[in-house]
Amino acid sequence: MKEELKITTNSMAPTEQEMIKLGEDMEKMDTNAEVIEKGLIPDPVQ
Repeated sequence: MKEELKITTNSMAPTEQEMIKLGEDMEKMDTNAEVIEKGLIPDPVQ
């Protein structure tokens, strides 16, 4: 009996194209320091 292996390398972006898009979106996001400079509270570290 053969067992199939399911490998998930990245559930946020399962394809290379989605990974590129996610990277582009993240580049546009403010860093925590920039968020603090704006007087906002950054997301907590997970």
